[in-house]
Amino acid sequence: MANASSKKIAAANTKTLSNLQIGFASVNIVYILWRVIYLWGSFSKSLGFLYILTTGLTLLFYSILKSSGTPTYNIDGTLRSSGDDLNSEGLTAYMFDIIYITWFVHISTAFISNKFWYTYLVIPGYALYKGLPLVMKYFGSTGGNGNESNEANTSGKSKRQQKMEKRGGKVKYVR
Repeated sequence: MANASSKKIAAANTKTLSNLQIGFASVNIVYILWRVIYLWGSFSKSLGFLYILTTGLTLLFYSILKSSGTPTYNIDGTLRSSGDDLNSEGLTAYMFDIIYITWFVHISTAFISNKFWYTYLVIPGYALYKGLPLVMKYFGSTGGNGNESNEANTSGKSKRQQKMEKRGGKVKYVR
């Protein structure tokens, strides 16, 4: 039972990669049949370029996820490595998000409107939303007098004790 969690991760990764294959195939077949073949008259070179670019992006992310999440087995069939957990947070989750956004854009531009290509602006918008506070913290823009609060906390005195000392009053320290 020491390998139970690895087996669960391996099974979940295999199922997730299988679902990605099915989703990728179905979305692209629908897009090609409906948008490219059936509505050929309104399909332009720029739409073809966008489709190829975004499909290549999803293929890149799928190949990264597949190489890192595919479990490996020994010759006798025992699990050697479960691969990285594809349900983890971080870059793995962001790759899944971009794949899902791409699928949404392909289906919505095939059936509704080409203006859904602007949905891709969500990705750099989210990156700015998450990254801007980190950049501001790096450059030291904390938005206030952060030094005073740090000094007060490091001295070990409460705010009341500090006020009393500033007024010149005597403070009894009881511990």
